[in-house]
Amino acid sequence: MKWKRLIFSALAATSLFAAGAAVPDSLSSDSVVATVIETVPAPVNPRYEQRMAKRVELWNRLIPNMLTLQYAGDIGTVSAGIGWDYGRSNQWETHLLIGLVTKQNRQKAYVTTTLRETYVPWRIRLSPLWSIRPLSVSLSANTILNGDFWVSEPDRYPSGYYGFSSKIRFHLGLGQRIAFSIPERKRVAAREVSIYYEISTCDLYVRQKIKSSSIPLKDIIVIGLGAIFVI
Repeated sequence: MKWKRLIFSALAATSLFAAGAAVPDSLSSDSVVATVIETVPAPVNPRYEQRMAKRVELWNRLIPNMLTLQYAGDIGTVSAGIGWDYGRSNQWETHLLIGLVTKQNRQKAYVTTTLRETYVPWRIRLSPLWSIRPLSVSLSANTILNGDFWVSEPDRYPSGYYGFSSKIRFHLGLGQRIAFSIPERKRVAAREVSIYYEISTCDLYVRQKIKSSSIPLKDIIVIGLGAIFVI
């Protein structure tokens, strides 16, 4: 068995020399074996690596990759927020917006929040940089952050006097976009910028229209203009 140990020691020493490791003058077979074992990394469980890769992928998905700015649209005079796009062709979007309703008719300003889910099924390429999204459909829930508004009707009103919440509104909107893909060498904070408009209405306006058909359609329709920056 000595000749086998000598051969193994010689091979181990050769591998150490090839790796640039320092080998002492009095090199024994046991020390070579121990050194080789120490330099070989322990194998990693592939299941552990897969789990860690999935965790990293999940956390990356939670990072917002969109910034939105909007003017009007019945969710605030101005609104801004973050968003995520996902789906096979990024046709689904979720936006979280903070809005400001400015002072009007001596009323105080209000802060609003909006959660919006948008479906954008098609993208038509006009050129390598320009494209249009001919249709976007959105459903939003908007609320005013102020105690003057309520979800349930206060006791000071007769039961069923209003019949709706003054604090939460649900909006349904249709719109279009035009997008510009920023060339890679010119990208600073975004890779694409979209300009959009959205025509929408809310549950309260629809309710009023149903109760009184004399209300003009233009009185229950609002328009919002905005920009979306895809990071």
